[in-house]
Amino acid sequence: MYYLYMSSVCVVKYSGKNRGGPLSSDKYQQLLEIGLKTMAGESMTTPVVRRFIPSGVVGIKVNCLTRNLNSTPVALTDGISKILAKAGIDKNNIIIWERTSRELELAGYKLNASSFSQRCFGTDTNGVGYSRNFYSSGKVDSLVSRILTELVDYNINMPILKDHSIAGLSGCLKNMYGAVNNPNKYHDNNCDPYAADISGLEPIKSKNRLFIIDAVRVQYNGGPGYDSRYLADYGGLIISDDPVAADTIGLEIIENFRKIDKLPTLEKAGRPVKYLASAEQRGLGMANRDKINLEIIAVDKSGHESKATLL
Repeated sequence: MYYLYMSSVCVVKYSGKNRGGPLSSDKYQQLLEIGLKTMAGESMTTPVVRRFIPSGVVGIKVNCLTRNLNSTPVALTDGISKILAKAGIDKNNIIIWERTSRELELAGYKLNASSFSQRCFGTDTNGVGYSRNFYSSGKVDSLVSRILTELVDYNINMPILKDHSIAGLSGCLKNMYGAVNNPNKYHDNNCDPYAADISGLEPIKSKNRLFIIDAVRVQYNGGPGYDSRYLADYGGLIISDDPVAADTIGLEIIENFRKIDKLPTLEKAGRPVKYLASAEQRGLGMANRDKINLEIIAVDKSGHESKATLL
């Protein structure tokens, strides 16, 4: 997938007093349906799903680093699963996954590797593991989770929006560190160009089709772990088919919250997010803000939609 022209991103969020978390699966489903339709320019949700995920087995790569404190919420994966089911995807053809099953359990997920109902398990599950062969992209040479290489046909990348102590930003690209066997090797130079090159690995690049960043609560400093002192209620989702554009908008949100809290920019803090430019150079998406078509929708408690600003 190459991004030569404009990329589309939709930020959809609850307005006013509605913006605080946590959200129910129904509220997440509401935001998801509005955001997907707006991002894709469709009037119905199912055609959007079918455009990006025509059939087969769908993976949902979550981020469960902070256990149940600020990981990808179960309610969010429930919301997208309901939308996939309405589009005709069988429950057993949905796999929620992460590096380890323990991480999933600690974040509140119920493990299921059976042939019944929605599946949920880690790469460390018996019989899963990593690919036999290494995949290479730029400076990265890694084994990739067999969940991605063999078990799913398409993947939805579903990270949490947060600051990162080395990379500056943890979003779509950084979330895919959880798909390779040796992520510890790729943190030098603010993870540049490694975060870009991991997302350039063939199975990751070809199977990632939708990117949904949970920005209900934004960890704008002190990440990638949990630090309640720097957690802001934003109440929204960032939705795109371009991971670089989604991360670029996410970075803007983080920098805005840092400014409000009188914190230095990530660059001045010694954590410039350099890997987004590298990702654009590699044709993985659009980091140039002038080439991102951003639509921001606010939803009130009655479900009324209106145009809004990023903050």
